[in-house]
Amino acid sequence: MGVKENKGFFKLEWIDGHIGYLDIRRFYYAPDAKKMIVGAMNFLSNADAIIIDLRENGGGSGDYLSSYFLEYPTQLNSSYSREDDFLTEFWTSEDIDVRRLTDVPLFLLTSDRTFSASESFAYDMQARERATIIGDSTRGGAHSVDLYKIDDRFEIYIPTARAINPITGTNWEGTGVIPDINVPSEAALDTAIVLATAAGSEFAKARDAKLNRAVKQMEMEMKRAETLFRKRKIDEAEIALDRVFQIADKNDLINEFFIDVLAYNYQSTEDEQILYAILKKKIGLFPQSPTAHASLAYAYYKHGKKDLAIAQFETVLEFEPDNRNAVKMIDRIRNE
Repeated sequence: MGVKENKGFFKLEWIDGHIGYLDIRRFYYAPDAKKMIVGAMNFLSNADAIIIDLRENGGGSGDYLSSYFLEYPTQLNSSYSREDDFLTEFWTSEDIDVRRLTDVPLFLLTSDRTFSASESFAYDMQARERATIIGDSTRGGAHSVDLYKIDDRFEIYIPTARAINPITGTNWEGTGVIPDINVPSEAALDTAIVLATAAGSEFAKARDAKLNRAVKQMEMEMKRAETLFRKRKIDEAEIALDRVFQIADKNDLINEFFIDVLAYNYQSTEDEQILYAILKKKIGLFPQSPTAHASLAYAYYKHGKKDLAIAQFETVLEFEPDNRNAVKMIDRIRNE
C-alpha cells in the first residue's frame, strides 16, 4: 500500500517561480516515510511561501510535518488515555535532516475530508499562529476509539483517548478545524496562491535585505582576516576567519560550493596560508567528504607541499578506494 500511495506524497510543485506546493494525502509512519519526507522538504526549502494541501488527507500514523516548521523543542499536543489515566505528550523532533523553515509563510488547505492526523497538524499549527488555514472546516476527529464487542452480533466503537492542545486546552472533536479563511475547498488553492504570492514577496524582500547585511559583514571580516594572515598574525587571523564562517552558518550559506568559491580567491603564493585555513575549515565542516580532502590535497600540491598532498589524497582513498584521480595524483607526485 505504501508503494502504491507513494508514502502519501501525491504532488510536489513549484508555482510561479517562488511558491512551493505539496499535496499530501496520508501520514505514513515517519521512519518508513523518512526519505520521502526529507526529499520533499529539501524541494520546498528555498520557497518564498509554502502551500500544503490537506484536502484529501484522511490521516494516518501521526503528524510529522510540524517539526519542519516549528523550533525544537516545541510541544505540539498531548493525548489523554482514559483507560490508563495517562497524558502522553508529543513534541517536535530534533533530528529532521534538513533545516527548519520556521519563518517562511505557510498556508494549509482543508476540506470536510481532512481528518485525524492531518487535522492535528492543521490545528496545532493554527494554535501557534504558524500557518494560515484556508478552505472548509475539517471532519472533526480528535478522539481515539477502540472496538468493543457487545455480543455475537454487535460491536461498538468507544472513544478511549482525546487530544489536548497545550495552547487551547482542547481539540477539534466534532467541530473540526475552523479555517482562518473560510472558502469552498474547491477554491482553496486559488485563494492560497493569491495570498502566498503577496506574503512570499514580502518574505523575500526581508530575507534578501538580511542576506545583503550578512554579506557585507562577511566581506569586512574577510578583509580583516586577509590583512592578519599576510602579517603572519595567525591566531588573530583565524578568529576573523571563524567570524566569516559563523555569519555564513547563521544565514544558511554553508556548503562545499560556498567554501570552494571563497577559497578560489586565494590561490596566489602570498595568500597560501589563507587558502589552507579555508580548506581546513571545509574539512572540519564536512569531515566525511572526499572532495573536501581532495581540495586541500590539490592546494598543497600546487604550492609544492608534496608529502602533505599525498597524505590528503590517501585520506580521499579511505573514503573512496576506487577514486582513480587520487591514485593517479599519488603516483604522479611520487614519480616527480
